[in-house]
Formats: sequence, C-alpha cells, structure tokens
Amino acid sequence: MTIRAVFFDWVNTLVRMDPDRHVVSAQVCREFGIQVSEVDILRGIYAAEEEMSGGRPLRWSADDDPAIYLTYNNRVLAEAGIAAPDRATGLKLLQRFAEQFRRFAFVAFDDAAPALRELKQQGIVTGLISNMPHAMQPLIEKAGLAGLLDIVVTPLDVNGESKPSAAIFLEAMRRAGTKPEETVHVGDEPFSDGKGARAVGITPVIIDRYGIFPGLQGYRRITSLQELPALVETLQRAISRNGQTHTDTDQLEPKRARAKRPGQARQARTRRSRRQEMPGHRGRAAPPR
Repeated sequence: MTIRAVFFDWVNTLVRMDPDRHVVSAQVCREFGIQVSEVDILRGIYAAEEEMSGGRPLRWSADDDPAIYLTYNNRVLAEAGIAAPDRATGLKLLQRFAEQFRRFAFVAFDDAAPALRELKQQGIVTGLISNMPHAMQPLIEKAGLAGLLDIVVTPLDVNGESKPSAAIFLEAMRRAGTKPEETVHVGDEPFSDGKGARAVGITPVIIDRYGIFPGLQGYRRITSLQELPALVETLQRAISRNGQTHTDTDQLEPKRARAKRPGQARQARTRRSRRQEMPGHRGRAAPPR
C-alpha cells in the first residue's frame, strides 16, 4: 500500500483571490471607522464560513434578501472582537463589499506549481476538489496550473454536493482510481476539507498559510506546499511500517519505538515485583481474579 493520489482545495490552498478578500474587507471596514486587522478579519471569515458559507458578501446583489449576508458580516466582526454595526451601516458595508468583489482573479501561490510537479514526478495522481460550482479548467489555465491537475471535481459533478459531503470526495477517488488509505487531501478549512476527507477515510492535511490555526489538533498541519512532498514521504513510511496512515504524530511511530509515558516504566516494574512475590509464582503472570 502506498500514497497514490493527493487532492487539493482551490482558494487559499493552490490559489489566492486577487485582491485578497480579507485584505479588502479590512480596508472597507476602516472606511467606515472600524479598526480591525487583516488577520482578525480572516479569522472571522473562517468562523463565518463554518457556520453560514451561503452568506458571503461577494455573492450578494441588490435583489437578494440581505439578512444572511448581514448575519455573516456580523459574525466576521464578532470573531474579530468588533460589535455589530447598526442595520443601516451594515447595509452600507455589505454594498461596499459587493462592489469591491465584482471583479477579482485567482493567482497561484508561488509554491503551488512546484509542489504539483514534484508529486507528479513521483507518479502520484493530483486532483482538485473545489466547492465552486463552475467549470474550473479556464481558471486553472489562467492561474498557470494547466497540466498539473489530473482530475477536477466540483459540485457540478455530484448533483450539487460540496465539501464536506462524502459524495465529492468519493467521486474524486473514483476518477483517480484510488482507495481512501491511498489518498491525501490538502485544504485550508478544517471544517470542510478536514472533516470531509476524514469521514471517508482520506488522510486530511490542513494548510494554514496565515497562522489562523496554530494549535490545530487531530490533523496534519503545514504552512506552505513546500512542506507537502516531505510530508507525503513521511506518510509513505508510515504505511510501510503500519499498513495505514495516521493524523496523530505519535501514531506514526512504530509501536516498539514509542517511549513510555512518565511513570509507566516504574509502574510496570512494580507490577512485575508484586507478581513475583505472589505464592506459586513461576515466572508467569498471576491468574485473573
């Protein structure tokens, strides 16, 4: 058994928005006298995405009911420690956000193409799993990643299902011809990329480019795709030793090499000593009580 496929999320994994959404959002807030950092806005965006991704301001138009969009923006601000503005100001913010995102592009991170090339040179299938319900090939070509992604799966391919739904991951594996234990998925959202991949048995890796999740538990975490080839090699070795991959670092170590926790060795010696003192003991464990 070996790693045969690595799938990737799109935004904030392989590419970034240009202009960056969190940068523009912070600028707009400052236009309205709301002083907030770009990183705090990004942290708020992740919180809002987990709870109500349908409220992204860049999707709003004047014909839409603004309620969910206002709630989304207020959640972003709350995570950044900012009190929600009054409704009139909230509507002006929403309108300004929408204006700023009428035109944007996707620009590949500098580490994206080299990482994809290195994986492909190793014979690993590379794939894109995106929640964007659009034809992705033109965007991939404009981002300079043409020929580097073997398969592409979006909600258009699975009856509108998106991450973390199992359907979109299963379709990607079907196209790649791999089993879950042979597959890795890299994305920036623990709540969609991480949970979704793990639910179907794929090894999830969270890329945290902006340091939003420094204490992330239960997932492999990288801050750049430059780290990915080496991580894949680590997972390959784990499979060779144990027959499967794990997300916990301790589980990657062979059982025989695991250090005992503090006090475990002393407890073990005490148990052996007590058994040896028992009447009739002949070098074997005492019978169960």
